[in-house]
Amino acid sequence: MTRYVLGVDGGGTKTDAVIADEHGKVISNASNGGANWERMGIDKALISLEEVIRKAAEIAGIETSQIESASFAIAGIDWPDDVKLYLPITDRLGINNFQIMNDSFAALYAGAGKLEGIVSIAGTGGKTAGIYAGKEAQTMGMELGEGGGAGQLVGLALEYIAMQHHNTVAPSALYELIPQLMKQEPGTDFFQAVARSGLRLNESLAPEIFKLTENADPGAMYAVTRTAAQHANDVIGIARQLGISDQPITIIRAGGLHTAGNKAFDEEFEKVVLDSLPGASLKVLTEAPVMGAVQSAIGGLNG
Repeated sequence: MTRYVLGVDGGGTKTDAVIADEHGKVISNASNGGANWERMGIDKALISLEEVIRKAAEIAGIETSQIESASFAIAGIDWPDDVKLYLPITDRLGINNFQIMNDSFAALYAGAGKLEGIVSIAGTGGKTAGIYAGKEAQTMGMELGEGGGAGQLVGLALEYIAMQHHNTVAPSALYELIPQLMKQEPGTDFFQAVARSGLRLNESLAPEIFKLTENADPGAMYAVTRTAAQHANDVIGIARQLGISDQPITIIRAGGLHTAGNKAFDEEFEKVVLDSLPGASLKVLTEAPVMGAVQSAIGGLNG
C-alpha cells in the first residue's frame, strides 16, 4: 500500500505543494499564490494553503486525510509562536503527523541533501538559517536586521535616485527608468508621490535593476552590491552563532536574486562570505525547494 507524504513550500508570492510516496516519487503537484502571513494575513494564507493542497490531493486521487506525513515550509515563520498560526490548516485537512517550519530549511534540505549547513534565501524577501553540530540559528525578519531580498534591492535603488536628485551621487539610468516603470514622470512629482501619496515600489522592479549592472550603472551597482553584502553578512552572522569559522560548511543559495546569475550580485556575495568563511562551499539551489519539504516529510513517516 502506498504511503503518501506532502511537502509544501510557501513563499511570499508562490506556494508549491507536492504529494509523493515514501520513496520520494512525485505523484502530483500544484501551485498557487503566496502563503506568508506577514504579507497577506493569516486568514488568506490558510485559504491559499488549503486550496493548493486540496488541488494536489485531487490530482493524486486521494483524500487529504490519507497523507501520513506532511512538512509545511513557509516564509514568515520566524518565531515559535508563528507556528501556532498555521495549526488550523492541519485540522482542516485531517493531517495528524506534520511539522511546520520556515521555508529556508526546506531549501537547505533540497540543496545539501541533509539538514546541515547554512542557507541564504534572497527572493521576494530574505532569510538566512543554519544547522550545525546540533545547533540551530536563523535570522529574525526583514525589519530586524536581515537582508530583504528584492524588496531591499528596490529600496536601495530608490535611495540612490533620491540622492541623485540632491546631486550627491553620480547620475544613474534608474533616475528615469524607475518612475517610468511606475507610470510616473521623473523628478519632484515622483518623489512627492512616494512621500505623500502612498506610491510603493514593488519587487517586480528587481530584474530591471539587475540588467543595468551589465553596464556598471552606478545606481544599480549601489543597490545590487549592498543587497548582496547584507545577505552575505547574514550568513557570516549565522555561522558565528553556530560556532563556525574555518570549518568546511555548505552554504546553499536560494531565491531569485541568488539564482538569476547576476555577476555583480554573485561576486559581491561570494567575496564577502569567503573572506570570513574560507572553508565554505557555496552552491546555488537548482532543485525545487519543495522537494526538500518532501524529503523532510518522508523522514517524519516513522518519527
